[in-house]
Amino acid sequence: MGYVDFDSLAQKLTPTLQVLEGKRKELLKKGCSEGARYAALFLIVGVIILIILKLEGILAPIAIAVISVIIFITCVNNKSKIVSSFYKGEVVNEVIHAFCPDATFSPDSGIDESVFENCGLFISPDRYHAEDLIEGCLGKTSFVCSEVHAEERRTRSTKNGVQHYWVDIFKGFLFIADFHKDFQGETTILRNSLFKLKMGASRVKMESPEFEKVFDVFSTDQIEARYLITPSMMERMLKLDNNFEKGITISFRNSTILVAIPDSKNRFEADVWSSLNDMSLLKSDFAVLQSLLAIVEELNLNTRIWSKE
Repeated sequence: MGYVDFDSLAQKLTPTLQVLEGKRKELLKKGCSEGARYAALFLIVGVIILIILKLEGILAPIAIAVISVIIFITCVNNKSKIVSSFYKGEVVNEVIHAFCPDATFSPDSGIDESVFENCGLFISPDRYHAEDLIEGCLGKTSFVCSEVHAEERRTRSTKNGVQHYWVDIFKGFLFIADFHKDFQGETTILRNSLFKLKMGASRVKMESPEFEKVFDVFSTDQIEARYLITPSMMERMLKLDNNFEKGITISFRNSTILVAIPDSKNRFEADVWSSLNDMSLLKSDFAVLQSLLAIVEELNLNTRIWSKE
């Protein structure tokens, strides 16, 4: 991946952002108009019902007022989806191509749930969503990446009965790349002390104390695991781990490497309330894409070993 200068790219994208800013303002105005109309309608109907039913007290009027405000905000926020669609197609797409010219970006697609379930890093989700799929090739290494949100459905007993709620299994990015060595087994690198046992796999003691402080390695093949995770690879993984605020976990499956990067934010989304002339959004998305696509270089995946081409 070649060097990409943010300032030069931002200058190139300025005309596009200015056009999108005009569209954002139009959508904001339209959303406010629709929101005010529907909120006023609900408010009028609510007041009429209060008068007819002769309801007394302050709670009912407050509830009507609050719901009216919610209706207004919802109508405006719905326009953010349209702004985001323009932003992804005309801005994020250009940033991705600056790093990887042959990449394809599919905002409405994502890594398949079966891949997530079989990577060995997480339990199977009850609810799964993936979007913002990026596919391409950096040097000799093909890759695929997308945002993923996987959740588990749980229940709890309350005085009002059983309640169902959702807990995040994983929210962030999955980055999958062709590994530069062929292998047959399954090796998983988890955060230290998260798990002490992996079904069908045994703990692999690594040579680096620094690596062992951060990660636990499990594998179906001890020899192969050390073949994959060499001392230099351990150094690279530790460096990569430091590049991301919440760290990483890694899985080796089917001659590919999968890197899971937690991220609580929903990336590459524009907001109808916020000006696109403010470069902070572009700068943030640029930094995220730069870090993600640098994984190939950080892990030295383009250096091919023996027969792997």
